[in-house]
Amino acid sequence: MGLVSMTGFADAQGAAAGVRWRWEAKSVNGRSFDVRLRLPMGFESIEPPARILAADRFRRGNIQATLTFEPVDGARALKLDPAALAAAVKIAKEIAALPPIGIMQIKEIVNAGLNAPLDTALMLERKALLLQFATQDQKEGMRAFLEKRKPTFEGK
Repeated sequence: MGLVSMTGFADAQGAAAGVRWRWEAKSVNGRSFDVRLRLPMGFESIEPPARILAADRFRRGNIQATLTFEPVDGARALKLDPAALAAAVKIAKEIAALPPIGIMQIKEIVNAGLNAPLDTALMLERKALLLQFATQDQKEGMRAFLEKRKPTFEGK
C-alpha cells in the first residue's frame, strides 16, 4: 500500500552538461490534496507528469516542489548567434507573408499528424487542401499569379 499523506522534506541534486540541478520537496499533512510546483522557465512541460506521479503516490496533503538550475563554475554561458538570429528572423518574415489560413492549416496538420499513421496524415493534408480552395486568399493568390504581382493575403 502506498503512502496516503506525510509531513516531510526531500532533496535531490546532481550535475550534467555544465549545469547543477536541485529538487526540493516539502509536504505537510492535510485533508485535501494540493501540489504546487516551482519550475524554471522553459520547463513547464514537467508539470503535468509530475502532478500525475504525485497523485499516484499520495491521496492527501500539501506538497510543494521546487526545481532550480545554476551553471557549474567555468561552464559556458549561452551566447547569441547573430547569423542564426538573422536567418530565423528572415524565415519568420517569409512565413508572415504567406496566407494566414494556410499557415494555420499547416500547423494543425503537423501537430495532429506527427504521430499519426501515414494514411491519417495524408487524409488531414487532403482535407486542408480542399478547405484552402474555399478561401478568398486562394482566389487572391491565383489572381496575383496571373497578374504577375505579389499577393495581399487577408486571412479570409
